[in-house]
Amino acid sequence: MSRRVILTGAAGAIGAAIAELLAARGWQVIGVDLAFPGASPALAERVAQDITDAGGYQAALDRIVAGGPVHGLVNCAGVAQVGRFLQLEPRWDLLVAVNLTAAIQACHVVVPSMIEAGGGSVVNIISDSARAGAAGEAVYSAAKGGLAAFTRSLAQEVGRFGVRVNNVSPGPVRTPMSAAHGDVMDKLAAKTPMKRVAEASDIAGAVAFFLGDDSAFVTGQTLSVSGGLTMVG
Repeated sequence: MSRRVILTGAAGAIGAAIAELLAARGWQVIGVDLAFPGASPALAERVAQDITDAGGYQAALDRIVAGGPVHGLVNCAGVAQVGRFLQLEPRWDLLVAVNLTAAIQACHVVVPSMIEAGGGSVVNIISDSARAGAAGEAVYSAAKGGLAAFTRSLAQEVGRFGVRVNNVSPGPVRTPMSAAHGDVMDKLAAKTPMKRVAEASDIAGAVAFFLGDDSAFVTGQTLSVSGGLTMVG
């Protein structure tokens, strides 16, 4: 019987790459997103749900957990607002709700299922801006930084039950959305020791590592996937 994993943000470029790799490795991927405009053959199940609607999200997660043990959770959903903090219209409630609160809620619902199943793995997608900071992404960085701290704290609490919790921390990633800023991505690639920015598949590989048995004794850690662009502790 294949292991079940919940993947939020499954309709995005990074989420789709994660779903494809996990499905190829035998996972039953349950995707959660606002909508699924395109085909998603890697997903065993699609759940259209606004994760900022706490009541609706709770009900959706409860239904998934009721369908059988959940062995993996990947909190990949994210939203950003780029611009100088003092010049932006306040949207930080949304940024915190998507990037932090929804991930915490998912863990609260899903981790007990993992404990009951004898173990599991949570992977939270943060950002290197959470560790290094980023001008123009102050609130986004704060929310992702909060998620990084939550990961470390939860890992200490649930490790005794065989549940691992880790962060994957992408640097710049080339996606259809970032293609509109090709000049910026090219400049970042030039600054990167490996002379390119990440592809969505690079992030997927890191997620698969943390979900798999090769990281069975790894928890509370953050793996930067940036080609060395952000070499911070």
